[in-house]
Amino acid sequence: MTGLIMALMVVIVAALIYTLIRLGKNDFSTLSNRMADKSRDRFEVLRPCPLCNSMLRKGETVHSIVYSEGRRGRSEDSLAHMFGCKYCYPANDEHVRICPVCSQSIPAEGYVVARMFEKPGKKHVHVLGCTECRKKRA
Repeated sequence: MTGLIMALMVVIVAALIYTLIRLGKNDFSTLSNRMADKSRDRFEVLRPCPLCNSMLRKGETVHSIVYSEGRRGRSEDSLAHMFGCKYCYPANDEHVRICPVCSQSIPAEGYVVARMFEKPGKKHVHVLGCTECRKKRA
């Protein structure tokens, strides 16, 4: 019985040594780099949603419609309607959408009007107001 257990342990140790030799040092560093990249991607937080302040992770966006013809003939300046991120759009009670201009709750069918400036490598958004506060100004 003890001989069988010893033989089984020798086989397991031999398999482990074979695996370590086969992987080599370079493969360990490659494997650890891949695992680190996956964990960074999973936990990397880029920016908050401008309407509900939920933190958006890499790849998550705010649902927007951009009217790309530009305002007043300027191609780098576009008008946009921002509806919210995946947490606050469609409207729900858990993540209330708040207008950055008037600080009031945006109705379920409402949105935020913004100007979008496109610069090389990045976009800048200037919020003009929600559908409710823009009605009051007009």
